[in-house]
Amino acid sequence: MARGKSVTKLLLDSSQAALFAGIEIHNKPHIAFRYPTATILIINAWELALKAYVYKYVGKKQIYEKDGIHTKGFSKLLVIARDHINMREKNKKFQAVLDNLELLNDYRNTSVHFIEIKLNPVIFMLMSKAVLNYDDFVKKYFNKDITKDDNLIILPVGMKLPFNPIDYLKQDYGSAHNEFVNKVIQSVRKLSEEGIQDSIVVGFDVYADRVRDAKNADIIAALERSPDAVALRKSVRVTDDPNAPIYRVEPDLPPLRYQDLRKRAKEKKPSIKFGKTFNAAMDKIKSNPTLCQPNYLDPRNKTGTKKNFYTLAAVDELVAEYERLEAKA
Repeated sequence: MARGKSVTKLLLDSSQAALFAGIEIHNKPHIAFRYPTATILIINAWELALKAYVYKYVGKKQIYEKDGIHTKGFSKLLVIARDHINMREKNKKFQAVLDNLELLNDYRNTSVHFIEIKLNPVIFMLMSKAVLNYDDFVKKYFNKDITKDDNLIILPVGMKLPFNPIDYLKQDYGSAHNEFVNKVIQSVRKLSEEGIQDSIVVGFDVYADRVRDAKNADIIAALERSPDAVALRKSVRVTDDPNAPIYRVEPDLPPLRYQDLRKRAKEKKPSIKFGKTFNAAMDKIKSNPTLCQPNYLDPRNKTGTKKNFYTLAAVDELVAEYERLEAKA
């Protein structure tokens, strides 16, 4: 038993040292290769903390590969810890931690060979959340407050944002980093659809107000509806003030149009044919209000012109219904 406590403590001590090193590297005023280096250290800190968790709660041998010599890598440990925590706590909250760390790990792996400066704001938000998650993780499972050891007070990861949010929103995105940003967006969307409200990033807020002259606005933003877009929602206050800015409330529609649904169904099942069986399966999807939501040209006329929008879950349901009808034929 003493040996178990010793191994867990050694892993956590090394983990904490790696975390502090990552924060220190990030907060240096002038340093090249800031985000790749800090990310390597913070992922290393998490890997050691995950080993401590698996060693303590899952089983001493579970941190090793089958050869009993080499320890398991970061991704394997993350999944083991996720599955154990989900089962133990009967919820999926740790999934947000996993998604955050997997995205950071992807960046760590690719940044060894390539660096994309425009990603820095995204990595900052992911990294900040990873540090906050780490603090919660060791407090919860090891009763360890890393901010109290030796009277240490950790500075936040940056005293201020390392970028100007307005400049970042205004920039003309190239294709170099869109793929990674889209992965972050899709991860947020997937968590939301699964009912997991925990965030994977520490972000910045956007304040909207009316201005007399658009030239006085800090930024003019155009929001486009697309399957890959993330909705930006703000609470509103009902008022009878005639001078208050007019707000048009748009329905919160599912992300997929009919064409998008067909495309995704084809990607999931390449052999699918868009004929009688497919149309019958579509009728089943359209009749399910949890999968299909109509948007009427005139909301007061439910028999008028409309366009259907579909949830992401409709893809799997459509393919399953198609296969059921196909087998029955």
